[in-house]
Amino acid sequence: MSAPAEPEPCRTCQEFDLEEAVARSERDGSRETDCRVLRQRHLAADHDKRS
Repeated sequence: MSAPAEPEPCRTCQEFDLEEAVARSERDGSRETDCRVLRQRHLAADHDKRS
């Protein structure tokens, strides 16, 4: 029995993840935090997920 397929990742989520990684590599903690906050807001609004 095979595992269920993973859903296609959201482009907006991927963009926030990439921007956060760039900010982390540049040691820009403020921008890194902004990306996490914006991604959480996006998840809550567009994916109906709250954490």
